[in-house]
Amino acid sequence: MVGVLIRMKLALQRNSMTGQRAAQVIVGGAVGLALAGAVLLLAGHRYAIESLRFDLLGAALAVWTAGWLLGPALFGGGDETLRPEHFALHALSPRALTAGLASAAFVGIAPVVTLVAFAGLVVVAAGSGPGAIAVGVLAVGLQLVFTVLSSRLVTAVLGQVMRSRTGAALAACVSAAVLAALHSGWVLEPLVRTALNTGFPSPFATSVHALPSGWGLTAVEAAGRGDWAAALAALAGLAVLGTGCLYGWAALMRRRLTTRRANGRPVGATTDRWARGPVTAVAARELRTYSRDLQRFHFVCFALGYALVFCLLPLMVGASVFLPWTGLLFALWMSAISANLYGEDGTELWGKIMIPGAARHDVRGRQLGWLLVTAPPTVILTVGMIAATGRYEQWPWPVALVPALLGGGAGVSVLVSVLRPVPLTDPHRRSGNLLDNGTDFTQVLLMLILTAATAAPAFFAVRLGPSWAGPVVGVVSGAALAWLLGRMAAARLRSTAPELLHHFRTGTRPARKGGESATTRLRAPDVSLPPLRRPDLGLQRLGLDLAPARQRLYVIVSLTLCWVPLVAQGVVPAIMLSTGEINRSWFLALHLPDGLRWPTIIAMMGLGLVLLTSGLATGLYYLVKSRSAGA
Repeated sequence: MVGVLIRMKLALQRNSMTGQRAAQVIVGGAVGLALAGAVLLLAGHRYAIESLRFDLLGAALAVWTAGWLLGPALFGGGDETLRPEHFALHALSPRALTAGLASAAFVGIAPVVTLVAFAGLVVVAAGSGPGAIAVGVLAVGLQLVFTVLSSRLVTAVLGQVMRSRTGAALAACVSAAVLAALHSGWVLEPLVRTALNTGFPSPFATSVHALPSGWGLTAVEAAGRGDWAAALAALAGLAVLGTGCLYGWAALMRRRLTTRRANGRPVGATTDRWARGPVTAVAARELRTYSRDLQRFHFVCFALGYALVFCLLPLMVGASVFLPWTGLLFALWMSAISANLYGEDGTELWGKIMIPGAARHDVRGRQLGWLLVTAPPTVILTVGMIAATGRYEQWPWPVALVPALLGGGAGVSVLVSVLRPVPLTDPHRRSGNLLDNGTDFTQVLLMLILTAATAAPAFFAVRLGPSWAGPVVGVVSGAALAWLLGRMAAARLRSTAPELLHHFRTGTRPARKGGESATTRLRAPDVSLPPLRRPDLGLQRLGLDLAPARQRLYVIVSLTLCWVPLVAQGVVPAIMLSTGEINRSWFLALHLPDGLRWPTIIAMMGLGLVLLTSGLATGLYYLVKSRSAGA
């Protein structure tokens, strides 16, 4: 059975290596091998302090293992090439099915790349004699078994837990913490630089070796100093943990195959006395959706967790400069995760098509519902954090930026939801596994850019204008953008609702003009070999399928890198200079003389804005051109 399932998985992977899937596997494999090579270099480098080699390798192995454990929660689903449900009706014992699926889990690019990275244990043991090398080889195998099986176990646990609101909140907090730590981890650079000169603190080294990801390293280190009892104990611990993960995964798999998903407890009817008109009725429905739809609830918890972790993490180096901006970051992410409101509802759009005039009421109601969910936490976080840090001199910034971001987010979210929806399974047909949420990261990135851009007038009004200009511009621009973008979204929904419904039902966009006639013409039988399919890089979805290669490259590179000069080298050091709390870290302007700091910051922000606006303009030009050709 083990051989059959391994061959089956190999066949599935071989046959799925086409189009976008092939491009993702090739790029992911190349990046993974580059990271694995970095781990090997880390293990083979000679440091002034000998303990650094083991501590750095232990930290790298811990991060690698964390990627296996939390990666499925961040990016969705995990490896489900072979689903247990496919074998539920076969005459297989649970033990045979578990052994087969566990063996097949080691087939693929990711386990091979991980094996290369874990070979760092052999590299670090090379200078300690043949006995340590033999222990290192054994530790590589056991570490790989533990990592792969523990990943399967954690993914299965999260898949079960996330079928409730408590589980959805827990999973969202884990995902948000990992992503925010990756984005704001640069603030720990002074601590890392100090540790490279003087060695890591003892608690850090102890923790790295105490984690299961460091037990293989502990075995190699013990074998190097001749402590064979400790080496064997560490290897035995890895074997026991791997076996425990296998049995735990098997138990959850039996539960998955034999337990029917609950339909949910009945919810008592409530009366919303304030929801008397069509707009307020839609807003009331949105509020219920945010609290009862696990996917929407998961997204809200993610936005809140990301904002808190991102702004609280710098406190580890004594920097509280980001705390007053916690509410604004929450509003920004709430807008980013609300870019697919109509795609999340699926074919429910049919009801709006049948009601005359429903488009305007639906768009305005969704905007009101979004504001009722987003505005209170934004204001509370902003006021609370400013009061906690005592930075009352920063009041002009949130007073101007909060209304600008809330109004801009309310407008951009509904407009992008009708312009660029992503079809999802109807809510009543979803599996309940929130790891498979269909998040489109291109759409999220687009929303972050557009929503942040709506706050630009208020930002420059505070920076360049009199004290009263910022709040006035923030309120006026927020209200104007919410009204104008909502009006555009309603008009778009009214005119293209049937096409949107077709998109949600079939997952395909309407055919291009002339495409049908061209393909249906009578033609001579084609006896030539079919051309090889080019990898699908998602260019049509981005609207770049008609753009020349140089323009495609410019749009992708400019929109990807514009954040470095605009935010990382512009906005963040500007905030530090404005607040007086300076942490030089990797900010170029803060390493220059005082007279050159602000000019450098302005130049960086200008460069970022040029990249952002030129990339957006070019991309939108070809997006409109592509949509016009396909309309």
